Amino acid sequence: MALAAAGLAAASLALAGCSLNLPPKAKPKPTLAPANERPSVRLADAPALLVQCAIHQAGLRPGNQAWLQGQNVHITTANADSFTTWFRIHDTPGPYQQTFVIDGHRTHYLAFGATWLDKNGQWVPAHTALDDPQAQRTSIYAWSVWAAAQDRLPPVVCGTSVTASALQDQVFGPVGNPWSA
Repeated sequence: MALAAAGLAAASLALAGCSLNLPPKAKPKPTLAPANERPSVRLADAPALLVQCAIHQAGLRPGNQAWLQGQNVHITTANADSFTTWFRIHDTPGPYQQTFVIDGHRTHYLAFGATWLDKNGQWVPAHTALDDPQAQRTSIYAWSVWAAAQDRLPPVVCGTSVTASALQDQVFGPVGNPWSA
């Protein structure tokens, strides 16, 4: 049901002229976007929030990136394009060389909310093909669309101890916060 809502939300945002190709925004002083603009701002910002969640929840280690300070994502106007490029390379379920721990399984896939199978001693999602809608629904890309539409972080990716509003301030600094408290 939630995944169907994510698909509907993605379609709604696309029809509204929003694009996931937007880099994270930056404003000179703290301001709050008008209510009708908040979904598109959240859509631009959600990938960085979910990557931060994946670092803490799944053991994602992006390596030496300009937008990473220790294990904390920090997006600025100077490194937003670098983050966007990295995210586009890692927004599918995988597989990746790196391993992650998702749902208690060590895996080469960034798939959240997937059904896991043990294949020859390795945990893989039941759906992995890039053109498989089931695989696409578990990607960090799909969860970023869901987060923007729902105005909150998905517990399956981020757990329940952090809010989008708090994480927004950590990742982007005081530049206006489009997430509900």
